[in-house]
Amino acid sequence: MAIIHIVDSRAEADYNVCVVDSRAEADLLVCKVNSRGEAVQNDQYWCIVDNRADASANIKFIDTRANADLLVCYVDSRGEAGWRNEHPLYGKLSN
Repeated sequence: MAIIHIVDSRAEADYNVCVVDSRAEADLLVCKVNSRGEAVQNDQYWCIVDNRADASANIKFIDTRANADLLVCYVDSRGEAGWRNEHPLYGKLSN
C-alpha cells in the first residue's frame, strides 16, 4: 500500500520527495485518497497517515529537485495518476 507518513528530517525519511507543478517534470503523478483500501498496491494513490508505524513509506518533502529521490505532481483524478517513466522506486512506495 502507498500509505505515506511525512517526516521532518531527512534522517528519518525513506525517500526525499520534491513536488513539482508540471506533470511533464514529474516521475510520478499522485492522487491523494482518504482510504487505505484505495492505496493498496498502488504507488500512485497516496493515503497520508499520522502514525509512522502504519506507513509503507516515510517521506520528507524537500525543495531542491537535484536532491530528490522522486519528483511528484498531484493530480485530481485516479485515472490521471501513475508513473510517467521507468523509475528505481517503482513498486517500492507501496510495499
